[in-house]
Amino acid sequence: MQIGNTYVYFALTGDNFDPQIVTERIGITPTEKWRKEDKGKYKPTLDYSCWKLSTEKGKEYIMVDSLVDEVIGQLFVKIEIIIDLKNQFDLDSVLEIVMYIDTNDEQSTPALGHDLKTIEFLHRTQTKTDIDIYRFNSANNETEKNAL
Repeated sequence: MQIGNTYVYFALTGDNFDPQIVTERIGITPTEKWRKEDKGKYKPTLDYSCWKLSTEKGKEYIMVDSLVDEVIGQLFVKIEIIIDLKNQFDLDSVLEIVMYIDTNDEQSTPALGHDLKTIEFLHRTQTKTDIDIYRFNSANNETEKNAL
């Protein structure tokens, strides 16, 4: 079975802040970061700054909450620092879940649920959640075409 590119990330975004300051204060190297007006992949320049911590794409398909736990587990002890950074730089935060659903009837579909630790983290840091769902059919070998 091909599992698609399911992954989870936590992002701090804002108008124009230095993501290096976030890295130094949190003490975790981000998976990705950029500053407002950096060159974008799909745009000539980016219109906001971002610090992002992500799981590996395609690492897990069925138990998506284990990916959430992987990210929240690293950040939970940093709650107060995240709150301070959000206040200092007027940042927003999001826990983004990107799921690829296999439409092949012979395959299991993913499960997602948040434990109390995740709910506490989201509440205390005032982090929104966003879930993007894409579909692919492993029976038709369409994963590469539909899951990228």
